[in-house]
Amino acid sequence: MLKKKMILIVLAGMLCMLVSPPAVYAGADDAKSPQASEYIRSTSVEIVPQGSGKLLVKNKLGATTIVDKLGIKTLKIQTLKNGYWQTIDTLVKNDYLYNTGTYVYDCYYYGTSGTQYLSYVEFYVEDDGGSETKIVASSPKVAN
Repeated sequence: MLKKKMILIVLAGMLCMLVSPPAVYAGADDAKSPQASEYIRSTSVEIVPQGSGKLLVKNKLGATTIVDKLGIKTLKIQTLKNGYWQTIDTLVKNDYLYNTGTYVYDCYYYGTSGTQYLSYVEFYVEDDGGSETKIVASSPKVAN
């Protein structure tokens, strides 16, 4: 009888250990917020209709830290033709800033009222021998 009780207590203890999650502690040196990218913290690409076919194209790139080089490899304007987005103009090629963590590039595109456009941007960040490219497209907007 005593053996059965002892076995039941041991089994119950083992079951409790399996069900309970172990406590895990990280030291201050190990603390790092999760991020999806090693170099790129944030991107933003937006087209804002201004009237008379004029569109404001707004672009922002944030690095995770101060980096050697960041900016835009290409910025293209696309329009919908036969069901496909096709590039109709390239506004920027290889525009970079150095030794900074933020890049902002705003410009205007003069389109045709009633036509739908989007901005297709290839962002680039380079630091300490490594690099990353991210392609971002704006939401389509109709020029008014």
